[in-house]
Amino acid sequence: MRIAWFTPRYHPCIGGSENYVRAMVRRFVAAGHEVDVLTSDAHDLWYFTDRRRRRVDAPSASWEDGARVRRFAIRHRPLHRYVARLLSHAPHWPTQCRSAAYMPIVPGIERVRDAYDSVFAVGFPFTVFSYAALRTARAAGAPLILTPFLHLATPGDPVHKHYTRPHQVRLLAESDVVVVQTELEAEAVRGWGIPREKVLKLGMAVEHAEVIGGDGLLFLKRLGIPPGSAVVGHLATLDPNKGSTDLVLAVARLNLARPAHDPIYLVLAGPSSPHFEEFLARLPDGVPPWLKLFGPMPPEGRADFFAALDLFAMPSRTDSFGIVFLEAWANALPVVAAAAGGVPDVVRDGETGLLVPFGDLDLLSDSIARLLDRPALAQRLGKTGRDLVSRGYTWDDRFAALSSRTFQAIANVRGSMPGWTGRKAG
Repeated sequence: MRIAWFTPRYHPCIGGSENYVRAMVRRFVAAGHEVDVLTSDAHDLWYFTDRRRRRVDAPSASWEDGARVRRFAIRHRPLHRYVARLLSHAPHWPTQCRSAAYMPIVPGIERVRDAYDSVFAVGFPFTVFSYAALRTARAAGAPLILTPFLHLATPGDPVHKHYTRPHQVRLLAESDVVVVQTELEAEAVRGWGIPREKVLKLGMAVEHAEVIGGDGLLFLKRLGIPPGSAVVGHLATLDPNKGSTDLVLAVARLNLARPAHDPIYLVLAGPSSPHFEEFLARLPDGVPPWLKLFGPMPPEGRADFFAALDLFAMPSRTDSFGIVFLEAWANALPVVAAAAGGVPDVVRDGETGLLVPFGDLDLLSDSIARLLDRPALAQRLGKTGRDLVSRGYTWDDRFAALSSRTFQAIANVRGSMPGWTGRKAG
């Protein structure tokens, strides 16, 4: 089978969507299929609209994970964000798919044509990639399998609108399979008129061998954290929407009531967004000594990171699932999360972690203190989480389900094309 997989970013970029794509690409390749990954040259998401941010230093075409990776160069034009915002209101749905203040200009990606048997795409709200995948799929006479990762947040939340626009709903309707992660996401998609038989509830997984068995003491030593200290960890893109700023403010509150020589340490791992960098710059006394900024976390460092923590916290409003919760549970860690998006379908309040309303600093501080002050509770929640992810949360299981549905979609598309005799080149 020949596969095209469209994604906004690919390895070495790290994130939930990127980890999912790479896990599936690797397994399709291992199963003997040919895979083309079609992506951008952005390393930071903010490079989409800001040339000062980081791009991937790699050739435009290379082989990675056994797949052929084509990186399309993003173009930066004067006043792009303002023009794109205006174009996003045009009554022409392809233009809406390509245009938004945050949408990159990716010349050439819509012209990808080859004899593909199936085409995959991930990642709303950056629909320029999903629309390009649709064009490639239609030209090849192949099914489009779309994984939108809908960050639905909560009704009324400003983030919600960026994943529920008419052109996004139409992309889902034009797809042959819509892959969702939680029942919340499935309900939303079905509520937009997407037939139930098109929806595959897949869920995410964890690479156990990559995240357990780490050396926590070595990690603490690297960051200058005394052994025996209380340590809270956060692994995500550092951004207000991920709850990164709320965590800093919540731990700061707790440390005001603690001796200066025995603070709670907060380790923030991940790339920083411009908004988070502005937040740090506004701190009146600078970055406090108990706040440790690790930077982007390489895959080989994740086990040490989790082994160093007492609890993991990501009170985000923009997650459709949250693979990092599974990684924390694999290490028997309790988690603190926001009751927003698809997370309440993943984190069970009082069973595997504690849920708080997004942005509620009082409850966030109380939840962190509760888990640090009650080790028996923290141990119980962490053990329940570990027991959960030890049963079925593997990428091999997810790949088996996705592969089976892909072959079914191919058969359905071919059966609906009278006279189909083979793969159709674009």
